[in-house]
Amino acid sequence: MNAADDKVARKVHVELYSQQRRLRHLRSISARNLVNPAGRALLDSYFTLHLWHDSHILPEFYTSEVIRDSLNPTWCSLDFGLMPDNLDTSVSRLVVRVYGGRGDRFSALIEWDVHLDGLRYVGPQIRADAPNSIVFGMTDGYYGTLSNRKKLADRTQGSLQVDENIVRTSYSVFSLIRLHTAQRAIKQTQATVKRVHRDIEERLRSKASHILMLKDREQLQIGISMLHSELKRQRQALEKQTDLLLHTQMELAHRAEELEKKRECLKQEWETVQKKRRKQEDKRSMLQKTNAQLTVRRRQIFSELAFIYPIAANDNEEHFICHIKLPNSDNFQAKDEASVSGALGFTAHLVCMVTLFLHVPLRYPVLHRGSKSRIRDDITDKLTDKDREFPLYAKGNERFHFDYGVYLLNKNIAQLRYYCSLNTPDLRRTLYNLRDLLESKLGVPASRLRPSVPRGSSVASPESGGGARQHVLSISAPLGVNGEKEGGTSGSATAAAATPPKEVGPRHGGVDQDFHGSRQTLG
Repeated sequence: MNAADDKVARKVHVELYSQQRRLRHLRSISARNLVNPAGRALLDSYFTLHLWHDSHILPEFYTSEVIRDSLNPTWCSLDFGLMPDNLDTSVSRLVVRVYGGRGDRFSALIEWDVHLDGLRYVGPQIRADAPNSIVFGMTDGYYGTLSNRKKLADRTQGSLQVDENIVRTSYSVFSLIRLHTAQRAIKQTQATVKRVHRDIEERLRSKASHILMLKDREQLQIGISMLHSELKRQRQALEKQTDLLLHTQMELAHRAEELEKKRECLKQEWETVQKKRRKQEDKRSMLQKTNAQLTVRRRQIFSELAFIYPIAANDNEEHFICHIKLPNSDNFQAKDEASVSGALGFTAHLVCMVTLFLHVPLRYPVLHRGSKSRIRDDITDKLTDKDREFPLYAKGNERFHFDYGVYLLNKNIAQLRYYCSLNTPDLRRTLYNLRDLLESKLGVPASRLRPSVPRGSSVASPESGGGARQHVLSISAPLGVNGEKEGGTSGSATAAAATPPKEVGPRHGGVDQDFHGSRQTLG
């Protein structure tokens, strides 16, 4: 029979007639199907273990815990460490008493004088169908009492057939005597050890007061040592804090000196600031006076300009400058070129003078040459340097160049109006826009700008009028990069553009495209 066959043929439990069971083999005790004498369904139960001595039962040497509300209690495993030291665990006879009840009232339900050798193997699990059954847990399974029929069946089934080749002889009598002698020697040694332990404990108890005093002394010595260590540590910490305090005091003294110096400097700077503030106030008052004088002087200059270049209008809303009629930019067709060129020259010079005294750089610079004045376009990137000047006179020039020059002049007037916070609804009304600027924002009396002109006449003579309106010009308006206020021209100022020409010259195709684009976008 090989090892594999031996492993398959081996049984978990084999009932041997020579097998002995002792108290030391007992692991647990369980009860099944307890009968409550009071007729209640559930019980609280516990058990006690007793030994026999000279035909009478000794007091219990073990008491289990109480299991609540159960008729099939399974108590915890036996702990031999909690049992008396002189307990003989080699006995095979003991008494088991099971108590049941409620609260503090318990009564004996089962009392069983058990011979452990007479128990029969039940199986690897707890199985008991009879009432008031007790099951003992051993190292190899659970044991209890069985009926005669089941005993015979188990005895028949429990027989083991083995091969004679693997049968070994048991120990001889002399070997068993030697084992028994060794066990007895071990027990005697254990008893001697226990006796020595008891002697030591008795001596310790006899010297308990002395030992207690020694213990107290050692505790006091340890406490004193710890206090010395703590004192040393606290002194070191105090020295560090003292050094830190001295260092901090020195730093504070140094900072106090610096603060005193800075306070003196601050006092001197404060006095300097007060002096500068007084100077600034003086300069502010002087600036206000200068601005007032500048405003008055500008009004005088603009009045003189209005006197030099008077702008008049007749009942038909036709405008004249220096008694020369200048129609709107869309009515230049079939007009006297000489008179239009002269009027545009006067207008261009008036715009240049207003720009000069307002300190506003024009977006499109004007080259004043009387009736042969010109204007430059340095913004449009499609033009070459030699094609950036456009005439303000029609004689000898392409019509488109002349119309575009007038358009740029109107843009300059719109720029001045925007600088003075005025909108320009119609860009084509050249003299009307310029006259409105002089009257409403530059403080020019209307009497200098509006001499009466007979209806239908082409030349008007200036006449003095009634009550002049006084306006003060603001000189603090911010200028952009190109001389205008930041934000560009107003939407209404560029809403109407000059009427584009009908013919386009070959040299200014790009200008014509921008000119038409401005009309399509803003017109």
